[in-house]
Amino acid sequence: MSIPQGFDRQATTMRLVGRTARLMFSRRDPDRARALAMELARTTAAFTGLDDPVRTWDVALQLDRGLGRARRLHRLVNSPVWQSDHGTPTHVKAPEDSAADYLFAAVMNLVYKVPLSDEAHLFRLWYLASRAVNAPDNATRLFGNLRQLPAHQQLAAGARMMETLPGPAPALRGPDPRPMVVLDSTD
Repeated sequence: MSIPQGFDRQATTMRLVGRTARLMFSRRDPDRARALAMELARTTAAFTGLDDPVRTWDVALQLDRGLGRARRLHRLVNSPVWQSDHGTPTHVKAPEDSAADYLFAAVMNLVYKVPLSDEAHLFRLWYLASRAVNAPDNATRLFGNLRQLPAHQQLAAGARMMETLPGPAPALRGPDPRPMVVLDSTD
């Protein structure tokens, strides 16, 4: 069996997408989650090689009014200006662009190139349930309509579903917040 060229890099990237999704849902370090998601969006843009990567999306996603910001961000991430060293987009990034938006751009860059990991697939469905006006049936069945919920409840819904998957990498779990109980053998 031959391994496609670049597969190792794409598989590693997919693992990082899953870890970033778990970190974002945990709400422990939002700045780190956003930075990782931005870097993933930037590095995965090279995987598409398309002038307008949004045209590869399902027609329903291309037309959904709730995904307008996701489409704009996805086009920005895949534009040569954003990828160049001179065009580092600190001046074009809107503050409302969240880790979720950048991570969605990364997932959409990967979705047609490599099979999505469970975390990436779950994240994609969560994003659609929380943003799309007409979310796909599988997203609605899994999460319901998250659009009307506040952001912290949307993230909590994603975290609950993420807990049903195998555990995250230990580096993202952080220290256990519960105090350790030591039993004295003299009792």
